Amino acid sequence: MAESIPPWLKHLWKEFTTPPAFLAKASEAPEKGKPAKDQAKAVKNGTGDKKKPSWAKPAPSTPASEPESPWDEEEGEGDLPEVHVRPKPSKPPSPTGKPKKSASPAAGDAGDSSPPRPTPRPTAKSSESIAVTSLGVRTELERWGFDSSVLAAYPYVFTRVSRHGSALRLQSARTTLILKRSPHSPLHVEAMHRALDYASRRGGPVPRWITPRHTGSTRASDTPFVRGDDGLYYAMEWIDGREVDLASAADMAKASQSLSKFHQLTHRWVNDESTGEERRNLPSAFDIVSRLARRTEEMEKALKRAEIVNEEQDDDLFYLEHAPVFLRQAHEALDRLLAPECQRRLEQERESPAVCHMDLTPSNLIRKGQVAYLVDFDYLAYAPRTLDLAHLLRRGLQKANWAPELGLTGILQYNTAVTLTRVEYRLLQAFLAFPHRFWRTTHRWQQGDRHDDQVLREFRRCVREEPARKKFLEWFRRQALL
Repeated sequence: MAESIPPWLKHLWKEFTTPPAFLAKASEAPEKGKPAKDQAKAVKNGTGDKKKPSWAKPAPSTPASEPESPWDEEEGEGDLPEVHVRPKPSKPPSPTGKPKKSASPAAGDAGDSSPPRPTPRPTAKSSESIAVTSLGVRTELERWGFDSSVLAAYPYVFTRVSRHGSALRLQSARTTLILKRSPHSPLHVEAMHRALDYASRRGGPVPRWITPRHTGSTRASDTPFVRGDDGLYYAMEWIDGREVDLASAADMAKASQSLSKFHQLTHRWVNDESTGEERRNLPSAFDIVSRLARRTEEMEKALKRAEIVNEEQDDDLFYLEHAPVFLRQAHEALDRLLAPECQRRLEQERESPAVCHMDLTPSNLIRKGQVAYLVDFDYLAYAPRTLDLAHLLRRGLQKANWAPELGLTGILQYNTAVTLTRVEYRLLQAFLAFPHRFWRTTHRWQQGDRHDDQVLREFRRCVREEPARKKFLEWFRRQALL
């Protein structure tokens, strides 16, 4: 067939397939350290490799045969966890013939029930990165008194760690979580997990619980915690937001909405899914009357002590002058709580309670977008929901000089999910009327240095805010028709 091609067509084909002169000269350049004569001889004998121009090289067959991309290494591919992944189908080469950057494989979830699949062997660079970052994180955990062995129960390779109060924030390439060491029993943590998981799965304003896995496996553990050498550890999703400003009407509205939703969901959990054993494993705060009575008694003892000591000290004289007013308020609050209708309501809630947060400080309320998330559940307990709401309102009102508008915003927004009854308004009034800040300062005064200037400044602060506080309580009484 080759003989039937006309000579002119052969000549034309040769002209089209011959590279330009400058490329031919470049390809014929002698290799470094080897004479041109020897190179030409090797090519003639078929023992040498004649270089081809770049446009004549064949395109790669499939992306699977590509070398590792340098961009993957720069982005820290070694930070990915060593878990089984599903192999992705190969894609055809791009139209330009250039190899595409290979994406890092997405790791499966810790609780994936699919059969394990072989994991690609990590490169030397990624293995070194894993070893270095893991060692650094473990060192930081040990420095802060945490058991670093608990990290093996979570399917992530952590690259950063920072301290947040009594907990640690751990970051990996895939997620960020908060690790806490619990002071409670295993049964307490299991009940806490069940209540919070119920609320989270139904859209509640709480972070997701991170279930640990069995050692060396991707299968989820049967317990929601990890046993360390120094106690129980559990992990929850990190909420990336800001602390709420409870003096702000907008933040108070979001916090009240979230608290109402939380009470609604945990009340459903108690009635629909919790067992009798779980009801016993979380503490109860329905002894609120006896608790406030003990605090009132503590203020009375402090007043008697100041009278007996009879020292010409500023703090003693100040307490003798102002304590009787706050003691009268404490007794009035107790009388309201002991009213028959309030006692009946407390007994009803004891039989069918909600789970309350009991520590609603600004640092435990994180605003992310349009939601205020509740975090840090160490004080979780069964309690009257108005007690939780009173804690929230009081902390905001103290910062806003007891502005009635802020209190009204909090109460109205709480009613969006759970409507307060008339007797619950009476309970709320009693909780807000009790002089909590004055009692807390008295407690510090009795436990520490009696002549501490900081304590005296706090007493004076209580007295300064008292006119605004009385005005708010009177406004609340009229609005609630109490």
